[in-house]
Amino acid sequence: MCVVKKTNHEGPQERAIREHLCCVSNCTFTNEWEILGHDNDKTVILDKYKGLWMECSVDSSSRMTCTSYTSLLHQTFEIRLGRAIMITSIVFSSLAALVAISGLRCTRCLEENEMSKDRAAFLGGILSVCGGLLALGITSWFIYGIVDNFFQNDKKTERYVVGRSLIAAFVASVLCLFGGILLCACSVTHLQSKKILSKHPVSRSPEKDYV
Repeated sequence: MCVVKKTNHEGPQERAIREHLCCVSNCTFTNEWEILGHDNDKTVILDKYKGLWMECSVDSSSRMTCTSYTSLLHQTFEIRLGRAIMITSIVFSSLAALVAISGLRCTRCLEENEMSKDRAAFLGGILSVCGGLLALGITSWFIYGIVDNFFQNDKKTERYVVGRSLIAAFVASVLCLFGGILLCACSVTHLQSKKILSKHPVSRSPEKDYV
């Protein structure tokens, strides 16, 4: 059983992994990945939002109407791929958070074996990097597609722009990637320092070494 110490040793890498997991989970299931953009000289009569799971519209009376994507086979390739990769990223990030708990300095898991503790933290960092790369790749692809369609379809009255949920997911993926890399770097540094100390043990009676 893991026991959390009452210390303030939680580093930025642990906070980054935790915040990414919460943020990317929230952004995956919200509907503001694409927002209907309007020109400045036109009156906004209807707001439209598109996500990975449903499409919503808000009229001038602030009444929201949402339509869920019922059939998976009828969805576009982008929607299906986005769902699969974002859910996979959440799974990797959840595993990273669970594995990294045992390697954190603020817990008593594997306290008797510091090398195993550092290895667990390193594995958590690798899983976090994988989750961050997946989310970063799919969000970057969505952003590129929305921007490309916006400038190519300049004659259409309805042109979608990047939504807040998509931007937040992109930032969260960068945060997760940063936290995973930092966690791996710290774990490798600790492992290397322990190997050096084990090869060159410090004498407990240094006055006897100079007889």
